[in-house]
Amino acid sequence: MGARLQYAKVTDRSLFLDRGGKVHPGLENEVLLHDEPGRAGAFLVLRGWTDDHGTFTEQWRIEGPGGGLVYESLPRELHLATRTHVEKLEDEVADLDFQYSSDDYHCVFLLDDQEVARTRFVVRAE
Repeated sequence: MGARLQYAKVTDRSLFLDRGGKVHPGLENEVLLHDEPGRAGAFLVLRGWTDDHGTFTEQWRIEGPGGGLVYESLPRELHLATRTHVEKLEDEVADLDFQYSSDDYHCVFLLDDQEVARTRFVVRAE
């Protein structure tokens, strides 16, 4: 399993669209809450897989600051046609409950049930 996560962003959908709707290195990893504790507005999990070819099962999950499971995606089949191809994926999550704001949430990415990458993101009240 040599696929590599070229980029991963967890970002509020409205902020993403307001800031041009493009993935770039300076794009903030942040989710906005309507209240604390409370439900988040819609947010996106954006990522790009590359550097291998073949078919994999991809899944991701959100872990809270203590490592507890907050959310888990459904598994999906991912196919990389060539080593140079970048498979760009986007999932939207809406109305997820977060217990509190923190700068220590993680989105953990798995291929074929093995953790291969993680990214930290902020959850904060608007």
